[in-house]
Amino acid sequence: MISIAPRGKMLKSLALFSVLGATVNFQEGYANSYPNTAYLSFQQLFNDSYIHRGVKNGLSETLFTWLWSLALYIWFIGYLLGTFLTPLLTERYGRKISLLVANLIAVCGSSIGFVSAVCKIPELFFVSRLVASTSSGLSFGSLILFLQETTSTEYRGLMSFFSETTFILCNVLGIAFGMNAIFGDNLPVLTGIAVIPAIIATLLCIPLKETPKFLLLNRNDRSGALKSLEFYQGNKEDNDEILDEMLLEAPTNKKKEPVWRSVYTVLVTPHLRHAFFIGCAALQVIVGIWAIVYLSTDLLSTLFTEDEAQMASLIFIIANFCAGLCGMAIVERFGRRPLVLWLGSLNTLSLALYVLFDQLAAVHHQFRWGTIAAMVLNGVTYGLGLGPIAFFITSELVSQQYRSVVQSMVFAVNTAASFAFSFATLPAFDMFKSWSFIPLFIVPSCISLLFLYFKMPETKGREVHDIVDELWRKTSTNPVDFEAETMTISTSSSSLDMNHNKKSNFTNI
Repeated sequence: MISIAPRGKMLKSLALFSVLGATVNFQEGYANSYPNTAYLSFQQLFNDSYIHRGVKNGLSETLFTWLWSLALYIWFIGYLLGTFLTPLLTERYGRKISLLVANLIAVCGSSIGFVSAVCKIPELFFVSRLVASTSSGLSFGSLILFLQETTSTEYRGLMSFFSETTFILCNVLGIAFGMNAIFGDNLPVLTGIAVIPAIIATLLCIPLKETPKFLLLNRNDRSGALKSLEFYQGNKEDNDEILDEMLLEAPTNKKKEPVWRSVYTVLVTPHLRHAFFIGCAALQVIVGIWAIVYLSTDLLSTLFTEDEAQMASLIFIIANFCAGLCGMAIVERFGRRPLVLWLGSLNTLSLALYVLFDQLAAVHHQFRWGTIAAMVLNGVTYGLGLGPIAFFITSELVSQQYRSVVQSMVFAVNTAASFAFSFATLPAFDMFKSWSFIPLFIVPSCISLLFLYFKMPETKGREVHDIVDELWRKTSTNPVDFEAETMTISTSSSSLDMNHNKKSNFTNI
């Protein structure tokens, strides 16, 4: 019988986490990219459906634009829900069970999308995106925690890179399959493809073991943690020492907190709040990628034909993915901090170049090709390291007790920001053309990069407890141990809750 356990073998680990990342991230990457190139087919589906119901001539252009925007951006509502569910499930049931639940929801969501295309019911397409995005919000955060906690410190960045790189791969497939030359004119096939990876991901999660850190620190199961460590990293002589190193992340206060109380603790504890701000700033730098993934064909259609715009979108996403492959080779050679700062600066510069070439195209038509080059540069800098690091950096800044909560808080803020900025992009572009990129993306990115320059620590090759200790030393004003500080705040919030309960009981009496 063939075992999927990597047991410390690099090639087997790469294979396992590649397949896991690709299948788990397929929903988010694929479902968010095929509408980019297949939107005309969806417009036909919407029109045919309403003509069949008796609406003469179908939907007006304006009404379709509003419905299509709702269909696209309803994704962020479900994703936000999935993000809120992440700390609840990951802390109570573990990383593996959370992934399993997310994949089962993905099967439902993708199946509803397939039915909507076959039966030509656009309302079901809305429902499918809402359900699928909920699964994506849960699976993305759970997958990062899973990858971070099952790999050794020296390969933590490399394995975490898989989450975003496989997401980009799914973007490539979505944009390519949505083109008219492939499945763009066959919506049942285009939407139904997503069911297969969701089923594979569900089956793949079943034989996996829970992460050793969760078993050791959350369940206090050293024996189970040792078996899990052997499953992922092999039977090594220093496994007990690795577990002892993990225990340095264990909080002094063993009492479990409700999620809302943990959120309060994060916001009032300086080093946790600092990690939260760093995560938000890192993700704010890449908010513009959503507008490009969703709308690149629309944006480029002002300068190119539809076929040229589709091909340019495909070139952009392929360059993004190829850069991601290169990024896996450099992420452990260079620090997270220089990669984020340098690539973030180039990424922001690419948006400025897009504005420049778009404006120059009005002077001379050949300058329009510069917009494609700028878009490709944006994709390359994102895939090379900026995007993947921005998504997993938060988990390297926070100890086990608050890791899933802080990460979910960061993802929630980023989801809200991505929704707001992406939703505003098309109307702002119609009104102000590419000048709209300056207030929407360029200025916020510059502010975020400036904050990261002064506040972001290096995390490559360092144990999490060491990084947390550095953050505490930089932010704390009291000469006390940071665990004691966190415990005091947690106890304080518990006291507030107890006082509230006492008042409630007194009122009832």
